[in-house]
Amino acid sequence: MKRIVIVGRPNVGKSTLFNRLAGRRRALTHDLPGMTRDRLSDIVTLDDGRKYELTDTGGLEYGETPMSAFADEIKAQAQRALEDADFVLFVVDGAAGLLAEDRDIAQELRPVAAKTVLIVNKTDRKDAEESVPEFYELGFERVFPLSAEHGDGMQDLHDAIEEIIPAAADEESEDETLAPLRVAIIGRPNVGKSSLLNRLLNEERAVVSPISGTTRDAIDSEIERNGKRYLIIDTAGIRRKGKTTDEAEKLAVISARKAIERCELALVIIDATDGVTAQDATVAGYADEAGKAALILVNKWDVGEHAQDDAKKFEEMVRFRLKFLQYAPLEFISAKSGRRVEKIFPKIDAIAASYRGRYRTSELNQILERAIRGHQPPAVKGRPRRFYYCTQLKSGPPTFALFSNIDEPLHFSYRRYLDNQFREALGLAGCPVHFVVRAREGMKRER
Repeated sequence: MKRIVIVGRPNVGKSTLFNRLAGRRRALTHDLPGMTRDRLSDIVTLDDGRKYELTDTGGLEYGETPMSAFADEIKAQAQRALEDADFVLFVVDGAAGLLAEDRDIAQELRPVAAKTVLIVNKTDRKDAEESVPEFYELGFERVFPLSAEHGDGMQDLHDAIEEIIPAAADEESEDETLAPLRVAIIGRPNVGKSSLLNRLLNEERAVVSPISGTTRDAIDSEIERNGKRYLIIDTAGIRRKGKTTDEAEKLAVISARKAIERCELALVIIDATDGVTAQDATVAGYADEAGKAALILVNKWDVGEHAQDDAKKFEEMVRFRLKFLQYAPLEFISAKSGRRVEKIFPKIDAIAASYRGRYRTSELNQILERAIRGHQPPAVKGRPRRFYYCTQLKSGPPTFALFSNIDEPLHFSYRRYLDNQFREALGLAGCPVHFVVRAREGMKRER
């Protein structure tokens, strides 16, 4: 698959162009310079079915006093993206005119000039079109004036991209039948989410810094392990609402919440040096409320000395404060050193099997019958409750319909009892179980 990379200095409209080409608001955009810090990639499908990988990069800064504290890391990320690029979109700001930083970037792109096009953006603004000729000084043969925000002039760029994308028959065939498992890395700021992403991918895919709030966009990275495909989504750290005052950070938190909604399994990261905080519970609660599978990872376990029973005590604290995630397995890891990170993928595979599993109606009814023999359901307003049979409505997460003579919610204690019975009998790990009570008069969903 061809790779197209967008580069340029901060605030020239790279992420707006990325969203325009991707056909959706995938990258965060804001007037604040330096909004994008990590590489952000998406698969773009042309009208005729051909596909290419589009990558947005952070703004490249030069000089002794860059605006961003992450300038060096952002530049390193962009350089890694350029190494694999088949086509480069160098974006400049037509409204601002030609600047020294544009010349610096052009000099770096000189070795790949043959596969680089110059995008003069924001030409819809006053007097911007008049500045277009001065950008020819940068020495690139193909120059496209356009407005990424409004879409003016995009057709010429689309045509240039389509010229380099091979026919669908020439591309390597992909197995479309098995979609990659979508795994989101979530947690509050600075718990090691991006470090874990880099460790899982075995490359420096995300900018890592002790500064809280380094990651803003949700970063998608697809990998394959032992014939299985995974889409790993790194997210921004989620603070309490009262602590999120910066507008750019608020957008990042919205992006993280959306990433949780589209994942199947959440890796909930907890910082071992801080213990389990109220915000850890809030973040984990987002995954549980969305009906996602979960794996709890206690990171930075290599920091400091630990007594023999410290891990047991820490897990007890996790189970006490995250009671709603009793179904989630727990691992102690170090993303920085790689300690026990190899345990993560086998756990993910086992959880995914439960989350995506389909079960026979006969087996489900046997489990229900045994559960009723062991513990009769409580009466509702003096009426004995009876269950007639059980069937699976859907997977992801496993959702079972219980046909009853009473269309009333299950008592929470009996729902928990059935949850345990079904979970044990089916070997369900790491995912919630949902029940739907159905009767002739209607239905009622239970969690």
